[in-house]
Amino acid sequence: MATRNDRDNGRRSPARAARRLAGAAVTATLTATLVSVTTGPAEAATTCAGGVSIYGVLDDGRLTYSAINPATGDLAKVLVGQDLGFEPKAIATLNFNTVLVTSTSGALYRVDIRTNKDSLDLANAPVRIADSGWTHDKLTYDGHGHLYGTTAAGLLLRYNVTEAKPAGSQHIGARTEIDTGFVLKTLTATGDDRLTATTSDGRLLDYTISGANSWKVNKLKADGWSGFDQLVSPGGGLYYGRTSAGGMYWYKDANPTDGSGSDISYHLDDPVNTSGWSQKLLSAQPNTYTCTTSVDTVDRDNIAAVKDAGRKLMNDHESAWANSTQWSCLERLWDRESGWRWNAQNPSSGAYGIPQSLPGDKMDTAGDDWRTNPLTQIKWGLSYIDGRYGSPCAAWNHSESHGWY
Repeated sequence: MATRNDRDNGRRSPARAARRLAGAAVTATLTATLVSVTTGPAEAATTCAGGVSIYGVLDDGRLTYSAINPATGDLAKVLVGQDLGFEPKAIATLNFNTVLVTSTSGALYRVDIRTNKDSLDLANAPVRIADSGWTHDKLTYDGHGHLYGTTAAGLLLRYNVTEAKPAGSQHIGARTEIDTGFVLKTLTATGDDRLTATTSDGRLLDYTISGANSWKVNKLKADGWSGFDQLVSPGGGLYYGRTSAGGMYWYKDANPTDGSGSDISYHLDDPVNTSGWSQKLLSAQPNTYTCTTSVDTVDRDNIAAVKDAGRKLMNDHESAWANSTQWSCLERLWDRESGWRWNAQNPSSGAYGIPQSLPGDKMDTAGDDWRTNPLTQIKWGLSYIDGRYGSPCAAWNHSESHGWY
């Protein structure tokens, strides 16, 4: 993001009831590594939709596919496919029928899925698209054109993915070294240039990545997450953690862009499964679950009301911004950019909305209603400012000196 152009309750089933009892039985053994907290209040006027698709690799090299009901945590489907034919090291799901897998020898393969409906079948043998150099210990794809990987030494790298089925370096390139110090136990993408990770000492971390040496980390939880050896997310604030014993637990962050873990709901008494997840690698398809905020809480054409909502959202996003100085900077910034109009569009560049996202659909990470909902646009804009500049006044100062932010 170095230039403006980059701104761009029903009845429980018997199986589920049994699972809940089993989960309660093991809760005591998990408390050393998984911290239970009181469920926080759900975000008002927010609706969520979509599904959860998770690919994995067993110890014997066979590919797996699992589907989970995001509303209940129920496991809906498990399919086991064929042996990939090489020893996998890291995995990242690009889309519903394309998975990237690295080998222990450093090769990169594209795995094409023919079907995952009633059986898990490949369209062809895994395609070797790079012979060497892919020695990452972790991979994850953010669903917005960026593939992330870490090395054992803690270097975080980002690559641009330009095709749904990349054939080689011509489609996976622009290698960027973000920074060192990313020695992580797990890593998953949760949105556009947004990563969530756990550490061996149990911290849950949220990263926003802008570019080389430009990133920000929020500590969602100080401890309690060391029990997971795999963490995946389909977006929308849903996290799934797999324990070394094969249990799968699920969590919901009511506002995944606020940099706070205080509103994460835990489901330790009702896990997806208490055992059985034996895959050594797991990867969720990104952006399959999304949440949107209703616009009926503010008149979108009433600029004063939109600004009032914007100030409240700014204060909630970061307590250090909850002052008149930061608000003055944000108000002036978006007065200049869009006049705080939800449908403002730059006729030359195509930048859209209150924060003038370019392209506009980058805001879909904050909600599917980004075209028409000023609250969704404001949330995305605050997250962008936070990740790129650190504060509204820093963004305003950059706009003053460069003419864009």
